[in-house]
Amino acid sequence: MQKLIPEILAALLRGERVILTTVIESKGSTPRKVGSAMAVFADGSSLGTVGGGAIEYEVQRVAKEEMPANEPAKSFTNGYSLSSDGLGDLCMICGGDVSVHFTAVDPDEWTLMTFERALGEAPEGGAWFAMQMKKDAPTQISLQFKQGGFGPKVPTERLTRRAGFEKENEDYDGLLTIPLTVEGHVYIFGAGHVGRELVPAMSRVGFKCVVFDDRPEYADAAFFPEAERVILGDFKDIGRQISFVPEDYVIVVTRDHKLDYESLRQALPSAAGYVGAMGSRRKMTIIRQRLAEEAGLDAGVIARLVAPLGIQIGAETPEELAVSLTAELIQVRAGR
Repeated sequence: MQKLIPEILAALLRGERVILTTVIESKGSTPRKVGSAMAVFADGSSLGTVGGGAIEYEVQRVAKEEMPANEPAKSFTNGYSLSSDGLGDLCMICGGDVSVHFTAVDPDEWTLMTFERALGEAPEGGAWFAMQMKKDAPTQISLQFKQGGFGPKVPTERLTRRAGFEKENEDYDGLLTIPLTVEGHVYIFGAGHVGRELVPAMSRVGFKCVVFDDRPEYADAAFFPEAERVILGDFKDIGRQISFVPEDYVIVVTRDHKLDYESLRQALPSAAGYVGAMGSRRKMTIIRQRLAEEAGLDAGVIARLVAPLGIQIGAETPEELAVSLTAELIQVRAGR
């Protein structure tokens, strides 16, 4: 949803209607889950996805043909069968069923303000896109925060890390909430070849990256346009500039085993939820020994260290390593 908001806002500012389609129910084996969204624009183009293939083609067709701009705004939900025997209504073989909600988003003043606010910096605690659905009535879109909101208030317990739909009846009245902010950061220690490939790869899948290095010629924001921040600092005193929280990820890919040790010495006992380092088995065995003998870390803390890093796909180049490491963090995030 985060990537859709600027394009939806641009269309609204042009005075155009946008059809927002969202998956609100998913059963069995389906290509996309609750909260997946696709916007269909006035020129017939679309952005985002609700599953690809036949289901996406059908959703686009419905959006274009049943919700023209010259008719009053409306909302409705369609169910689609993705039968595993190929006999479902879309002749797909995924297996399972999916329900897609359609709503016309028109450029009225309130909607424009809502989407403009959604582009701003989220307050502490995050931001959520909320859609209150009622049969035979336009869907009510609002922006929610842990403290207050921009529109009708949604109960705080509904504002979770995952998208969710609370169904009230068989007419699909209910509330859909989609988180717009990713909690935590990926702290990349080392701004070399691997670090430069990690930032764009991870940013594209929604991770907020911070790069740390002690070399001015490497800790340069120009090399990391997708990073949220680039820090020039001392590896022996990371805490001066960073305070880890449980939602954070730490990836250590420095140029030197001594700097790896310094980074891990401070990150492993911290609150960071994930701490990993790149290196050979021999190198990591030596670093683990130093962490125990010199830094005095107990076995339970050292056991938090993830090494080797990444999904094991035989990656060798910095580009391949970035794919492997990004895949692992996606897996960790999904497990959370």
